[in-house]
Amino acid sequence: MPHPFLQLLLAITLVFAASYFWKSRTGLEPDPKTSAQRQGLPQTYLEQTSSWAYSKQGMLTQILEAASAEHFSRGDQTLMREPRFYVHNGNDKTWSATATQGRFRHRAEKLLLSQGVTLSHDQTGGHLETRAMVIDVKNRIATSKKPVTITQGPHLTRAKGMVAHLEEETILLSPNVESTYVLPQS
Repeated sequence: MPHPFLQLLLAITLVFAASYFWKSRTGLEPDPKTSAQRQGLPQTYLEQTSSWAYSKQGMLTQILEAASAEHFSRGDQTLMREPRFYVHNGNDKTWSATATQGRFRHRAEKLLLSQGVTLSHDQTGGHLETRAMVIDVKNRIATSKKPVTITQGPHLTRAKGMVAHLEEETILLSPNVESTYVLPQS
């Protein structure tokens, strides 16, 4: 019969061995599958959101609104439903851009609009329609490489793409520009 001291030593050794190899694995980090699922979820979700920006002089410079917005940390971007972007250029001159879908890339300060995109000069009533547009928010330049149609009253102009300098209030159309000008009735 073994000594009680050896039995006690064996029992203690087994307890330490079992505790060393059988640790509860409730780690601080989830498994890779759970981590991947978390990356696909929005960090923030907002309904009827509105963001206003002002110049150093306190003048309103732009407004970005959306029916809903989801911010994702991956890529530091916000996906928007029904975005509306307003650029104020002083002297009450404004441009409005609307779309069905939008994505704002925060680091690049680019607003990507898609599906039913409209750019309007609010004072003249000029109206530009296209399928997709990128607005460089910092430099206030809108570009589209998709076909565009501009209407102003009864006049119609079409082109394969455009660049709009919103502060200068100019639109450069190219290539294949064609226009229909309706003469006023006398």
